Amino acid sequence: MSDITFADLVEIYRATRFDGEDGGVLTVESEHMAANLRAIMDDNDLYAETQITVDGDDEPAVGSKLRVHVGPPNAASMGLLVSSFDDLFRAPGAVMAEPEHYYVKHPGFASGDHPVPGVLLRYRAVLDVLRILRETASVNDETMRQMIFIGKDKVVVPIRFGARDLQGDVVAKAQRLVRLFVEELHIDEKRTILQTTLIEMVGTMRADIRLGYLIRNLERLVDEVDKGYRLFTSSFSYSKIRNDVENARLDFAGKIHKTIVDIQGQLLGIPVATIVVVSQLKKVTGCDVTFWANLGVLLGAWIFVTMLVIAGTNQWKTLEVISNEVERQKTRLSDDFAAVADQFTDVFDDLAERIRWHRGALIGICAILALGALGTTIAFLKLAPIGSAVCLAFWR
Repeated sequence: MSDITFADLVEIYRATRFDGEDGGVLTVESEHMAANLRAIMDDNDLYAETQITVDGDDEPAVGSKLRVHVGPPNAASMGLLVSSFDDLFRAPGAVMAEPEHYYVKHPGFASGDHPVPGVLLRYRAVLDVLRILRETASVNDETMRQMIFIGKDKVVVPIRFGARDLQGDVVAKAQRLVRLFVEELHIDEKRTILQTTLIEMVGTMRADIRLGYLIRNLERLVDEVDKGYRLFTSSFSYSKIRNDVENARLDFAGKIHKTIVDIQGQLLGIPVATIVVVSQLKKVTGCDVTFWANLGVLLGAWIFVTMLVIAGTNQWKTLEVISNEVERQKTRLSDDFAAVADQFTDVFDDLAERIRWHRGALIGICAILALGALGTTIAFLKLAPIGSAVCLAFWR
């Protein structure tokens, strides 16, 4: 059987002027297309996969116009051929995830084409909403393509919607819901609020229109969930918030101090290295053992400085990560507990001051190391005889 892919079928679909549900007039645009058509005509198995029939006995040739019947190909091995986006959204599996390969006759769009039509962007946004709803449902029945929510009532929501439901600014509304659930904090409570809201909104409706109604009224759904979650978070007592903030302060303070503790051993080596350098450098009279001993001390000093600078740079990056996390926690506190957030400003200011102090300490350490290494280099050069650079000429 000839190796024909869905991309080859898309080439044929694009060259066909569909004038009915089952076919149209195909203009053969390339020898590759003609060869594929001949292969389909000669191979029953390939016809079964592609469902393309050429009317009459005309041999496909470049430039010829042929009447063709085009049916849906094998969806599993090839892809989907649908008349409209509405048909695509109603295809089996498409309510769970966007099909990998498909072609929409009107307006002639294939998966992977750009630019992406607005209705497809809205469809993808709805898939994000459905993912959250499936995770929230008490039972998610993929076989029957339905979600079951059990609260004060049991509500079945068939996973079924059409292009007419994808109106308005669905993308922005879906993003609001996604943002609410992207944070794992209180995720179970958020799902409970979403389930309760959904049951109240569609519990009295016919099952087959419930999901479409939710999509068309997505803003109301998101508003109700957002208000419910804010009410939930506001129920926390001040003492609990204070306790959480204090625990976070202690945790951050420990991480900040650890940046110096982790390189404390190397820092203690600075005075030792200084004493070694001062005691080991000697006056040099020629390319003798003393010259090479001084050079070894100089190289050792620079290696020590390099290793400690690398360690200090790593700790600087760690402080940067901690600083970003402190700022994120401060912003989240302001968003979730705006009424009391100002009372915890001193805690975050103290952490920011600690971070600045440790950064200053790292800068000071690097400055001391640089001065020490520079001083060692100057001392080495002062103690070396004039013209001692020839000692390094190993090729002599």
